[in-house]
Amino acid sequence: MPIAIDRRGFLKQAAAAAALWTFARPLRADAAFRVALFSDTHIAFNSRDTYRGFFPSENLRKAVLDAGSGHFDMLVINGDLARLEGKHEDYQAFNSLIEPLVVKMPLVATLGNHDDRKNARAALTQRKGDIAPVEQKFVSTIEAGEFRFILLDSLLATNVVPGQLGKSQRTWLAEYLAGPSSKPTIVFVHHDPDPDKDSALVDAAPLLELLRSRSSVKALIFGHTHVYSLEKTNGMHLINLPAVAYNFAGDKKCSGVRIVLGAVAPTPVRARNAEALLEGQVLSEELAGKVGDEAMRESKPISDVRSSADYRRAMVGVMTKRALLNAAVGPAKSWVDRRDRRY
Repeated sequence: MPIAIDRRGFLKQAAAAAALWTFARPLRADAAFRVALFSDTHIAFNSRDTYRGFFPSENLRKAVLDAGSGHFDMLVINGDLARLEGKHEDYQAFNSLIEPLVVKMPLVATLGNHDDRKNARAALTQRKGDIAPVEQKFVSTIEAGEFRFILLDSLLATNVVPGQLGKSQRTWLAEYLAGPSSKPTIVFVHHDPDPDKDSALVDAAPLLELLRSRSSVKALIFGHTHVYSLEKTNGMHLINLPAVAYNFAGDKKCSGVRIVLGAVAPTPVRARNAEALLEGQVLSEELAGKVGDEAMRESKPISDVRSSADYRRAMVGVMTKRALLNAAVGPAKSWVDRRDRRY
């Protein structure tokens, strides 16, 4: 989504595209600093690796082609470069895929929960920017055009979902923002800054408090959730980048849904007819009910001393509907949220 940015308005316009943004220089109306923004690429060494029906390597290859056909000044990849555990060979595959862009523009990056700090440092030799003096963290800054970019490190531990900046990184950030520069500043961090989510940035509250206190900070850009969102709070934009690895549909249409039924047939079975009802459709409670009914018809339970086949078949319909509606809403933020859901 290309977005024009200037000192006063920050966000001036938006158009439909995928992770391609424009930062307008204020001194010339026709000049722009263009940034290609990627997040959550999730690349594995095996290029045929799939997840939930998606093909991360192929998606990144297509995104690189799209960005390569434009005129961009910088590439930002906002964490979770690797698939699960940030293995050395994963980064080799990642480097190979982004090479067509790196030869054209500087690369800067953050780390996410599926990255490995040591392996990432060794692999990302082409990374640009000034390395910040934060011990055991992957933090950098870069000034480009009329803007200043800060790339934070929220990796707590590899393959551990929540993220954390830590006191030393937050202290450095406060000192850096207190410096003499008044350039519009854009901050990147992989984890979403939601203080109420167990899977998000655990020290989100002090980070947001710090950033909101600095008028030069115009935006905090993050990934991790695999969805796109844009909001503005206290004069600062919060921008959640969608994942490159997993297809993003702005209209929320279902794609690649898989339904597997266990304990209602001799072996686990795919409810393929139920899956077909979802493809390309916007999920609603009515549709989820129809899918549940179809899954019920595809199940083949037996009766025994624990329950009847009819009861088990009925429960397939109920639980399939509940699973779909819960997946659409997203993970519960707390046990209270889970308790209060009506499905």
